[in-house]
Amino acid sequence: MLLMITVDDIPAEGLPHVIERTLERGAKNIYVLNGITKKGRFGYIFFVEVDKNHLEEVSALLALNLGTLGIKTIETNHIQLPFEIHSRTVTFETVNEEFESEIRIKYIKNNDDQIISLKAEYEDIKRMTMLLESKGIKIALAKLKTIVEAEAYQKILQKKDIVIKVN
Repeated sequence: MLLMITVDDIPAEGLPHVIERTLERGAKNIYVLNGITKKGRFGYIFFVEVDKNHLEEVSALLALNLGTLGIKTIETNHIQLPFEIHSRTVTFETVNEEFESEIRIKYIKNNDDQIISLKAEYEDIKRMTMLLESKGIKIALAKLKTIVEAEAYQKILQKKDIVIKVN
């Protein structure tokens, strides 16, 4: 179920608190978008994914923290695509050193079992970024993720581990 709440009188500094508390109370996910209300004021639109078991608790928390007078509920259907997660050894080679890390790659498939997309797991990329940084190699997390995913695409048919070379 998706909850939708519009608010035009909460300071931006309050958003992280509301997001954290909502997730702690059982929301599966929360999205906060900027908007302009009917009175021309800037506001926010909250979309909160929640199952029926947590609906009452999450709604009460949102009403308390946002001061809303009402919450819209939207029944949703989620289409789950088939996927597999495989752990791959990622080797980062420089002229002088070599670093390895296990990275989980999520392979998204179509109904014909063909890989149509893939994603490297965020926490694994973050861990590798920190490892490289501890060795004096500075690379942005987003760049490393892009590189790993590009290499993973090349290795799909070969089913090999991923090697990134920097000369």
